[in-house]
Amino acid sequence: MSTLLPLGQGGGAGLQRTEEVQRLTEHGCSVLCLGCPEGMLFGIDYAAWSVGPQFMGIKLVPPGLHYVYCSASAAEDVGISRTGFFLFMRPKDVAVFKWDEQNEELTRPDSLEEEARYADGVRGFDFDKNLGPYPLELSAQWSELTRHATADIVSKVEPVSKAVRSKRAEYDEALPTATLDTMDGDEVMGDDSDLEEKEAAQQPQPRGRNDSKQQESVESNQGSGCLFFSSVPRLRKKVGATAVQTTQLHMDRSHQLEEMISKEYKGNELGILGELQMAYIAFLLGQNYDGFEQWRSLLQLLCNCESAAVRRGELFGELCRTFFAQLSQAPSDLFGDDLTKDNFMGSCAISLLEICDVESSSQKLRRRCGKLRELVEQKFGLSTQDLELLGEDAPQIVDFEDGRDLVDLASAGA
Repeated sequence: MSTLLPLGQGGGAGLQRTEEVQRLTEHGCSVLCLGCPEGMLFGIDYAAWSVGPQFMGIKLVPPGLHYVYCSASAAEDVGISRTGFFLFMRPKDVAVFKWDEQNEELTRPDSLEEEARYADGVRGFDFDKNLGPYPLELSAQWSELTRHATADIVSKVEPVSKAVRSKRAEYDEALPTATLDTMDGDEVMGDDSDLEEKEAAQQPQPRGRNDSKQQESVESNQGSGCLFFSSVPRLRKKVGATAVQTTQLHMDRSHQLEEMISKEYKGNELGILGELQMAYIAFLLGQNYDGFEQWRSLLQLLCNCESAAVRRGELFGELCRTFFAQLSQAPSDLFGDDLTKDNFMGSCAISLLEICDVESSSQKLRRRCGKLRELVEQKFGLSTQDLELLGEDAPQIVDFEDGRDLVDLASAGA
């Protein structure tokens, strides 16, 4: 991890004046951070540093979505609290933060007037020597990772306080939850009102509502940085459904996807990919377990929608591109982490290839499937055929207490 602005002449003294740098000098964005202690961790997107005594932020930031995060010490970042912010920045925008010594995190200024004064100072180059340059070599990768995360999606998902705080899995142990991994397939789906009530119980309450019971079970949204992710349908079996209909619901979740696109994204099919990308970032950079759960739930939904893949070719073409970017840019230890030990990424990739890499798909979609297949084999070190044997449908070895194997049992019954 490098040190940003330790001493001397500021962040742009030796920066090569390329055409892109010139353009960002005129139209780029900035992040101003006041009062940051030396040695704290500061990160923006894929870059993170241990800051020096003259550090006051980042300049030459390309417009678009960015994720800014910090923790009190870069040397001990693992295991301590991390705070981050999604910033959807337009040309010449300036985001202003102040270091909170008591809580050891960055916060926004107390008033809009104060923020505006500092922003004007940045635009007037008053802080220029104390601003480090954005690592432009990472810009293309980051843009690919966030291509569908629009300002509307950010506004929908981000916490009331705007601050996303790190959250570990054990925080949710006391909460009753039902996920696809723990369901046995026999849960019964009632009418729409019953379903909405059950799903609402598993989601953060709407902004502005004060629910004392919820505050007793989890930290308040203002304090914990609760993300307002969309409700992913989890209950699959409808009352009165025939055996054929129930089987279809388990095999193809397209109906649930269509309902979610209509209800959560007002018909914008690419909105679900924007939320998928935000959830991935909240997990990977924000160290937020809710982000992981939403990322996994959305992937498992999208990768099991056979009929929707036929009707919504553009959506699934972009899904292949999004999943490719996430897999290719993910750190190598993610594939062996405890959170992903069930290999859901591999099973999702296999399912996605099965429904998209078919003769009826467009050539563009099939080319993307081919690239995704190559990446999956590279990341997991297995062919996609071998990877299928590691999923939930893999053959099981049965061990009998008396030491007999299946051949012995068959012979005994002959």
